[in-house]
Amino acid sequence: MDLDALRADLEQVVRESEATIVALNAEETDEDGDIVEDAAAEAADFTENDREEAMVDAAEARRTEALEALARMDAGSYGVCVECGTQIPEARLEFRPEAARCVADQEKFEENEGQLSR
Repeated sequence: MDLDALRADLEQVVRESEATIVALNAEETDEDGDIVEDAAAEAADFTENDREEAMVDAAEARRTEALEALARMDAGSYGVCVECGTQIPEARLEFRPEAARCVADQEKFEENEGQLSR
């Protein structure tokens, strides 16, 4: 496994996520001064703001995952599932270098997250 290439990929994820967050926040700031003309326009703005907020949240989450993966690299625990301690398959790390869990534990994690949000 080429850790240098994976580190570069993770650093790129951090940079891209930060750029996305800045761009979306700037977009949000530009739109705050608009006057709402009717209820339909207000609803459309609300929906757009929700979409942009979700995109910022997703970019922040991806940035956090990448920073945590870089920290695991520095600690020497990169590539080991944070739940069960097994080795994460190399193909998974190449596809998703910020992965913290093996596929089985990631599925359990996402299942539990879905139950919490209900």
